[in-house]
Amino acid sequence: MTVAEKLDAKLFDKKAKEMKKLQRIVVGIDVFENSDHVLKRAMMVARETGSDLFVVHAVRIPWLDIPSYFGSKPMAIDKEGIKQKIEKKIKRLNKEKNVNSFVFVKEGNADDIILYEAKLHKADLIIIGAHSRTKGKKKRVGATAEKVANQSHMPVLVVKNSCKKPYKNIIAPTDFEIQSKQSILFARSLFPDASIQIVNAFETIYMEGPYTMVGRDLSQYNDVARSCAKSDLKTFMKEVSVKKGKVIDGELYAKETLIEYIKEGGYDLVVVGSRGTGGFKALLGSFATYILREAPGDVLVYVP
Repeated sequence: MTVAEKLDAKLFDKKAKEMKKLQRIVVGIDVFENSDHVLKRAMMVARETGSDLFVVHAVRIPWLDIPSYFGSKPMAIDKEGIKQKIEKKIKRLNKEKNVNSFVFVKEGNADDIILYEAKLHKADLIIIGAHSRTKGKKKRVGATAEKVANQSHMPVLVVKNSCKKPYKNIIAPTDFEIQSKQSILFARSLFPDASIQIVNAFETIYMEGPYTMVGRDLSQYNDVARSCAKSDLKTFMKEVSVKKGKVIDGELYAKETLIEYIKEGGYDLVVVGSRGTGGFKALLGSFATYILREAPGDVLVYVP
């Protein structure tokens, strides 16, 4: 084991020990959209984890309400009426009264408000709907959800589907790096009764290039890559205590192949680490961003 690998292992052990129980969840909703599924999922997670729920609705300030030099009156926003409407929804979903909830209606951009409130209340998790208004793209991620996932300093659960039952069938794509380990560990702690499958998609080589030896059978490279991936997966599964795992051929388009695999498996939650390695930029890595946008189901983006 190299020095870097030893440091990674120590960091992972430290993160595992520091993994704490959820206490506070911030959920961002849009009361004027059909956000009942988001609130229902948030209530379910709060109930399962014993967390307090901080429900946030942001009212965008109309541009006409900016200080006017033409004598127009400011537009009134019935924040109290909006708050009462949200509280009525919560009461309907919390008949057993076993979830403590607090409602906040603020003026401003939704992403900024949600991130601010999460930091203010020292939240352990943000839950938000996909909120895409693009016609025909109901399960695609809108700008607000993507910005929150990009800029959050805590895990973000993006809800795309209706909420009928707790998560039972979870898939966790992995590159075998430390953030992937942390994301799976977090998912296991959050949803202990769910079944988790780990999957790794490697890109197979179909033509000669700068990293192949002229004259060599490319199938040999692919066989070796597949064998190494399976070996790494076996070790990785032991490290995160997960029993189900699979290596799939990503062909030339690993991300696209992975999305098709997720669709065929009917998984109700995809778990990814927030930042990639090997040159990915800060914020969401390119892989995590693609999964967030294209996955058909809910996505949990883990931020350490």
